Amino acid sequence: MSVIESNYILSAFLILLWVITLIWYQRKNKNFDAGSFIIVMYIIYAVFSIMTINDDSIPQLTNYEPLTLFPYLYLYVMMMIALTPAIYHHTNSTDSIEYPQSNILRIIATIIIVVAILNLPGIVSDFRNGLMSIFTDAEAGKKAYMEQIDNASNVGGAIRNIPAILFNSFSDIGIFLLFYFMTMNKKNHKIIYGLLFANVINLIMPVMRGQRSGVALAFLTIICGYFLFKQYLSKRLNKVIKKIGIVFIAIITLPVAAITISRFGSEKAGVATFINWYIGQGNIYFNNHALDDNGLRYGDRTLNLFKRLVDSKTSMNYVERREIYSKLKINDEVFSTFVGDFTIDFGPFFAVIIFIVFNFFVIYSFQKNKTNNNKIKLHQLLLLYFTVCISAQGGMYLFSYSDTRNLNIIVLALLYYYLKYHEALLEKFPLKKQNK
Repeated sequence: MSVIESNYILSAFLILLWVITLIWYQRKNKNFDAGSFIIVMYIIYAVFSIMTINDDSIPQLTNYEPLTLFPYLYLYVMMMIALTPAIYHHTNSTDSIEYPQSNILRIIATIIIVVAILNLPGIVSDFRNGLMSIFTDAEAGKKAYMEQIDNASNVGGAIRNIPAILFNSFSDIGIFLLFYFMTMNKKNHKIIYGLLFANVINLIMPVMRGQRSGVALAFLTIICGYFLFKQYLSKRLNKVIKKIGIVFIAIITLPVAAITISRFGSEKAGVATFINWYIGQGNIYFNNHALDDNGLRYGDRTLNLFKRLVDSKTSMNYVERREIYSKLKINDEVFSTFVGDFTIDFGPFFAVIIFIVFNFFVIYSFQKNKTNNNKIKLHQLLLLYFTVCISAQGGMYLFSYSDTRNLNIIVLALLYYYLKYHEALLEKFPLKKQNK
């Protein structure tokens, strides 16, 4: 059997695994939820992998090694471990949310809206040179992207833009809160519209930098957030969200397409070839190198901010990291999925331990705090949201909460423990019920 045939067979095997998984998942519960969406995306990524695996039209990018079976089995098992909380929620469905008696969520929502407004001056000043030029200058998207790369060596040191740091740290919580406030019977429309505005800003900012990944990750998070909250939203609101979503996807596709054409339109291989490589590379690079990458990063990417506290030699940005770990076969210059990020940081064995321990903690949280009235507590839903974000954002990309986005983990953890222990205090010292 030739290498080409073997590559196609193993790529098709990965697709088949995820198709069977989707069928099994939906037979457990016909509701199409966040877990369903993630598995569908994994199937799509695997399809793009088979389209790019033997494509030699861009040899500088697709010079892959022959595929082998075990890395794909390892990747599948690890992704299934990461999906365990979503599977548990899927098979133990709830009807409604147990709303916390606290104003903290309104306060956080207000902070997110205010910080989004504070970022407006920079966005407006970049509008002409950023968003508009993408449609008028064939090289604008490429120039914006290269400018970000040139500035990368200065990232990670001094604190320069507090509103931007706060906005990025709360970006995923902003999506969570948007759908949360939509589930309430008595809706706070000012907060809902404010959070909607903040999430639009979150989508626009990466476009102005010529970054497709930022737009893709934000979209994946919004879609995942919707499917997570779908069962708690009214039928009318579900219909409205779907209609708005379709229109907005069509609108945002235009600048993303313009960026893609700007960066790769002049290449002989054509834009389609680069799209296949961009979406399908994660599975392949994981298969080739993630289990044996000629060394480890020892948490330098996935736990970068935490490692800086104990090791002054930790890289400040990806430019430094690639210099420090130059002996690695692959680093974060290519996609290797979120699983690959952990195996390259900690090795295949300890990565398994990390995944099992974390997801055991999540399932234990669900079972320990299980309600008798078919409701889910908000801190449980927040933890579930974090796990599906990891899977959704990292299925084709990397672990998206790495580097400075470790701040997002800290913010999510603080909110989770606040909601959890605030609720525990209320159970011991109950207040009068508030109308939600």
